[in-house]
Amino acid sequence: MLSIGSTGRSEDLVGLLLECHERIRRFSTMAVEVGRRSDLPAAEVLEAARRCERYFRVALPLHVADEEVSVEPRLDGLDAAVDAALETMEEQHRAHEPLLRELLEALVAVQEAPADAGGRRRLHAVAVRLKAEFDEHLALEERTIFPAIRERLPAAIQQEIVGELRGRRGGSTAAPSG
Repeated sequence: MLSIGSTGRSEDLVGLLLECHERIRRFSTMAVEVGRRSDLPAAEVLEAARRCERYFRVALPLHVADEEVSVEPRLDGLDAAVDAALETMEEQHRAHEPLLRELLEALVAVQEAPADAGGRRRLHAVAVRLKAEFDEHLALEERTIFPAIRERLPAAIQQEIVGELRGRRGGSTAAPSG
């Protein structure tokens, strides 16, 4: 249940963004499972809820900034279909915010009372809804925006963006955690 780790270390921009997407999927699934499974020991529930909260509170906003601050301005205006996808991406980011707040509240409640079935049901309900929204959102980016990065942005610009992603995370040479 708690095995969330790096899927590898990519050095190219799209690879790094895909690794971030994999983490979004993994932590979303973990939140769903923590809420759904009544067979988990309290210590495991507590640790999984703590890790999910940290991911969604700290790392996910970094990934959103990667897309909106570093990627979007460089792709904007290059292609009408990509522009539409970028607009949808930003709209979806805003639409996720209330559900993310609800998820964070549920994760905190589960940490405070890991054995409370009602709190776990609340976590499950919001996590399922958010996971479905994320699945649609990530598919859009992977189908339209990521190919545009590879096709439309020169390697030097992509490397510049990689530097921005790393800088957003304190200049770490490790793969971005978003």
